[in-house]
Amino acid sequence: MRFTIRKQPQDYLTDQRYLSGLLTGLVAGLAAGFLFAPRSGKETRSQIAGAVTDQTKEVKNQWDKTKDQAREAIEHIKTNVGITTSKAEDELETLSNKAQDKAKQFAEDAKSGIDKAKNALT
Repeated sequence: MRFTIRKQPQDYLTDQRYLSGLLTGLVAGLAAGFLFAPRSGKETRSQIAGAVTDQTKEVKNQWDKTKDQAREAIEHIKTNVGITTSKAEDELETLSNKAQDKAKQFAEDAKSGIDKAKNALT
């Protein structure tokens, strides 16, 4: 008995045989389209050149949008990190001040206790 593992759709994107078959089919379809096209070769080439130019512009626009979004995301992250760092610094300073106040109070209490002990001994 032979078992085959069913592939998930995302698995096809990394499957060499699938991708090569897909590309071969695409090229064969384009070739057949060019051979049986109702336009002359010059018109077809002009149409293809126009379509490629349009697609190139669209890809460039999408790339520019993506770069802008990435820059905005980086700036947003930098801002959030700065805010978080400032909050952490403020909290650390508050804790440090509390610790210093407690240490001073402890020192004063210790000094007072020592003074009481000296007075009791004399």
